[in-house]
Amino acid sequence: MPFRCPAVLLASACSLLAQFPATPLPPDQQLSALLTEADHARILGDHAAAIKGYQAALKWVHSEAALKKREEEVLNHLAAGYIAGQRPKDAVRVSTMVLDLHIDDCKPGATGVERCADAQYGLGLAMMHAGDFTGAVEQLTASVANFAKVGLEGDEIFRMTKLKQRGDAEALAAAALFRAGHKPEAIGAFRRAIATLSTVANNQKIDPGTRGSAQTSLKDAQASLALLEQE
Repeated sequence: MPFRCPAVLLASACSLLAQFPATPLPPDQQLSALLTEADHARILGDHAAAIKGYQAALKWVHSEAALKKREEEVLNHLAAGYIAGQRPKDAVRVSTMVLDLHIDDCKPGATGVERCADAQYGLGLAMMHAGDFTGAVEQLTASVANFAKVGLEGDEIFRMTKLKQRGDAEALAAAALFRAGHKPEAIGAFRRAIATLSTVANNQKIDPGTRGSAQTSLKDAQASLALLEQE
């Protein structure tokens, strides 16, 4: 039986999948192929094609019950595509949809508080791009507070990864505070971010990738703080 490609797939992704007509891939793998193709378009700077691919992926997720569990993943791809494609208001809309998926995770005492923090960070980032700095401060401050609730039990790499996430949220919250006109609070937030990120950046027990990423974030936060203190 010849391979029949779902209508929502990009032509290039369909071409790739059609190379295996005797063993058509299951929907989950076809969706992964579509996202990979759209990611590739975004990396190459073809943001219109990337957004089209992500939109097609979301439409497919909504039409296939078996793919429902990947809705958040696709929404996050789409939000990133909108940001890259200079459509920040659409990114805010989609990031709000992601946060809405975590209403229960954001409730006091919820065990999924880390997922709530991630979604709040994503919405705050989109709001920054949209110029809604007051809204970004609200979301990112909440994100920082929720990341602080995440337990740090586990091995060293796990703990440092969680601290890195919190440090990045603290740094972005600091930037939002400054852009919203709260310079003294921004300086304090950058100092907290630097302290958090330094713990990760100076940890010789973790892998070079995690440590290097923390060092990059740390340098950015230090440079931002230096600029604010010079003014």
